[in-house]
Amino acid sequence: MNESFYDFAIEVAKSSPSKKQVGSVLLYKNRVVATATNLDKKTHPLQARLAERVGLHQKIYLHSEIAALVKCREECDTIIVARVNSQNKLRNAKPCPICSLALKEAGVSKVYYSTNEGFLYEYK
Repeated sequence: MNESFYDFAIEVAKSSPSKKQVGSVLLYKNRVVATATNLDKKTHPLQARLAERVGLHQKIYLHSEIAALVKCREECDTIIVARVNSQNKLRNAKPCPICSLALKEAGVSKVYYSTNEGFLYEYK
């Protein structure tokens, strides 16, 4: 993965208005197709439906992964998810069960996410 995509995901995360600053960058064939942040004061019907399906009905506030999928108007195959704390240090941003289901159903097979030490990759 191109390091500049990691840097871009970190910048997206820093733009989040939420206390937990999380940002997602959706790609298709190494081209950015959508970006989004988490929103702890906003929801979306897709977030609520998926939360219900995985038994986390209280998790209705919009996660960055789902917000990016909602914005995406074309095919996507990869997502990079970054989380930063108030000191701009990376934190764990592994997609939760709700987001994992959404990504799988959208056909996103390559998932990169931040950890406290850097980025990890998962193939779904």
